[in-house]
Amino acid sequence: MNPAPPVTLPHPVVSATAKRRRDEFDVAAASAAGEMEGSAPKRAKSQDVIFRIVVPSRQIGKRHEERVIIISSKESDNSFSDAENALKQIATLILKEDDSPVEASKVVGAGHVAANTIRMLIAGSQAGSLIGISGQNIEKLRNSSGATITVLAPNQLPLCASAHESDRVVQISGDVPVVLKALEEIGCQLRENPPKQVISISPTYNYGAVRPTQPYVDPTSADYVTLEMMVSETLVGGLIGRCGSNISRIRNESGAMIKVYGGKGEQKHRHIQFGGTAQQVALAKQRVDECIYSQLVQAAGAQAQQSL
Repeated sequence: MNPAPPVTLPHPVVSATAKRRRDEFDVAAASAAGEMEGSAPKRAKSQDVIFRIVVPSRQIGKRHEERVIIISSKESDNSFSDAENALKQIATLILKEDDSPVEASKVVGAGHVAANTIRMLIAGSQAGSLIGISGQNIEKLRNSSGATITVLAPNQLPLCASAHESDRVVQISGDVPVVLKALEEIGCQLRENPPKQVISISPTYNYGAVRPTQPYVDPTSADYVTLEMMVSETLVGGLIGRCGSNISRIRNESGAMIKVYGGKGEQKHRHIQFGGTAQQVALAKQRVDECIYSQLVQAAGAQAQQSL
């Protein structure tokens, strides 16, 4: 009996529509895989780039407190966003007026504004990524730029800051090129780590920074106390600050009356008087002590470097 001839099965028929859908699926899958592998750092274009920079009162004009400029732009694929370019231009204008050989040599501690200093407001959620584990990230920024970079304590927000209680101030000091380099690197890092909370474009004043606004106390009141101290003439300039910025900040934070007696260079020590409630005077004295201590630490560091 002869074996049955082999049966040739017909090839499956695939419609053009089904083939096109399968091809489109393959292309979409390949595109998705490519995005997962090659474009992890790609930013979401729907996210706006927002920076907030503090402008000193001397650049705003007389009878005005310092202000916050809010800079925003759409995200893009460019290395630098429009917001980053604007941030650098504004910082350059601020530093242009600060670029004084005498003032530039004064570097003071946290909470006290030195010459050639830029201050930015950042969201609390951005502070952690900027500082890094055990301060690794901020230390790298300091080393790569050469600038003095400090994230100030939450209670050192300027009055012009927004109402977000978690906001922090990033203070950058040093020579002008160094400050601009650090600002560029910080701007890039903040762009990669946008704030988690919504940043209001409408500026508000952080009156809560006074913790709370200290009421005026009549000097004849039984609650009014005074305190006096002597400060070396060499430290008074840093305490007062350029255009009185430092001592004005201490007055605003504490609510105390602070008077500095004597003219510049008239004696080796200057007489400082505090007035207000016991709480106001204590806070003002604490802020003055912090300012003086930071200057002494800076002077000791400079002497140590000269002796090497």
